[in-house]
Amino acid sequence: MISMPNAATYVLPALSIGLAALVILGPGAQRMATGVRVWGAPVAGSEALALRIEGVRRLYGADDPAALPELEVSAASAGAPLERWIGSTGKDGIGEALLRAKGGLKAPVVVRIARGGDTLVEQELPLLPPLPAAETSALPGAAHTSALPGAADGELRLRVTAARGALAAPFPEPVRVAVETENGAPVPGARVEASAVGADLEGQGSGPVQLAADARGAAELTIKPLAHAVELTLRATRPGSAPPGPPGSRGASGTWEGRLPVIPGAIWLDPAGLAAGRPQLRLTSPAPKPRAYVSIGGAHGRLLGAVVPLAADGAGFFSGTLALPDAPSPGAAGWAVVASDPYEQGAGTVAWPLSPAAGPALPRRVALLADGVPAAEARERGRASQARRAGLLVLGAAGVAQMMLLALRSRTARRRLEAHLAAASGGEGEDGTDGAPLSREDRGRLLATVRAEPLVSVLALAALVGLSFAAVAALATFR
Repeated sequence: MISMPNAATYVLPALSIGLAALVILGPGAQRMATGVRVWGAPVAGSEALALRIEGVRRLYGADDPAALPELEVSAASAGAPLERWIGSTGKDGIGEALLRAKGGLKAPVVVRIARGGDTLVEQELPLLPPLPAAETSALPGAAHTSALPGAADGELRLRVTAARGALAAPFPEPVRVAVETENGAPVPGARVEASAVGADLEGQGSGPVQLAADARGAAELTIKPLAHAVELTLRATRPGSAPPGPPGSRGASGTWEGRLPVIPGAIWLDPAGLAAGRPQLRLTSPAPKPRAYVSIGGAHGRLLGAVVPLAADGAGFFSGTLALPDAPSPGAAGWAVVASDPYEQGAGTVAWPLSPAAGPALPRRVALLADGVPAAEARERGRASQARRAGLLVLGAAGVAQMMLLALRSRTARRRLEAHLAAASGGEGEDGTDGAPLSREDRGRLLATVRAEPLVSVLALAALVGLSFAAVAALATFR
């Protein structure tokens, strides 16, 4: 029968290591840290705080989108609270929050995002200055009247502009041509011949197509890009003149050759939907894309945002619609930035004007305003470290108890062996007869040997046990 000290000697290490493993591999294991990032472009004085919320789960530096329900977004502008927003992020981890600011945004603007009573992020947001009305956009496709670059020749000058600033293949877009003299005077009724490489002109192929300028010397041409590199050639003559000669010939004519701004990967905004009684955005992508990210704004910055699901439309494209809600400032929305990524950093990001009369504007891509992921990761590391410390405490206590048990067993065994040798050295032999008693000197040497050998063994075993527990502790803290 195994005694209680012996049983404890064998059972204690297994129980302590098993318990420590449960603590370290369970509560002490590094879990995904859940946090949020805040994107936007808030402008001082705007009556809306439109924020793009990104839910993120991070584990060992790798990020995954997180669908976070029941998010509560609150903010204060110069100490005055704004309307709260309660919502969630989608499967892509993106949610759009809109907080009204009737008195206009004023610094400092502090936003707080909470979930289930836990604060995910709380930070002051930077405010951008209002946009000057005369600025033009650095984004492809912003509403502007800048002439397209090209090689011009001849007496007449041709100024070519993309009506909406950009083209997306394979969707039709108007291109405007203005015919002027060298002094800048318009040429009413000028005849324009157009041809293109990589595009369909007026539904009649790549050209040539004949156009007639109006009384202002302006003509409009509908171009449907069939490739991402489209070269347009224009030749203009005065009314009543002979047809234009070959490129390089001069006289009462002029030529223009250049490339059109076709944006690869752009999601097209159908202008027909904007002319309806209740404006809506109809977005079409030539490539399979699950969703489009939209930022609507104007001179007062980003007024609202939306995530538009795209689905196959039967025409070989992927389309989706978005009914425009009431903007915080009626008529303030002048453009819609459409992107296939929530950060609006892809090459196919385009800012489409929402009306032909939209003036020049400077759409700003959303920027990272606040990042709560590092703080969430630090909180998770702290929680895991606290649990691991509890496991290590169990290991340390078990190691000390194990070595004490070994010392106690060694001491008991040594005393029993000494008593047995003392009785045997002065008592009977194995055959029952009296054995020859040992001298005092021989008996001392024998007892010294008995005491020394178990002590060395116990010390070696205790060191081995301590080393084993230390190895388990080291492996438990490894990340």
